[in-house]
Amino acid sequence: MNAYAAATYRQTLERTLPPAELLLRLYEGAIRLVDIMKEAMRTGDIPKRSDAVNRLTGIFSELASAVDGQEPKDLSDSLVSLYLFLIQEVTLANVASESDRLDPVRELLSDLLGTWKTASVNARSAVSLSGASPVGAPEPPGVRRTLSVRG
Repeated sequence: MNAYAAATYRQTLERTLPPAELLLRLYEGAIRLVDIMKEAMRTGDIPKRSDAVNRLTGIFSELASAVDGQEPKDLSDSLVSLYLFLIQEVTLANVASESDRLDPVRELLSDLLGTWKTASVNARSAVSLSGASPVGAPEPPGVRRTLSVRG
């Protein structure tokens, strides 16, 4: 698959995935990037390490901006602070070449992924019990879904 086709596929996927699925994929990607960064630090692969840092900070920045200012405010503020902390830890691990510093980052991401998976399953169960449209059902044209700390 050429680069243009791959980019088009990714864009289409991002636009059509339900927000909960997109969130899970971002966490899975971030965990994968932490592993890539640790390996690149071990092997001295500076371009791969730099790419992982840039992509991780991009994911964390997107996650922070997606929840910033949402209700409940205390939860969104806590998530923004957490994402900023993760950016700081990844950056400091990179600058100091301390791969061990990435272990708590990976652990936090794994915990968050598990929590959001559980919340997603619970939300789907609640929707199916209520008879409402299931999560991931097609939306009317022109409707743009957004990520929300409320689901």
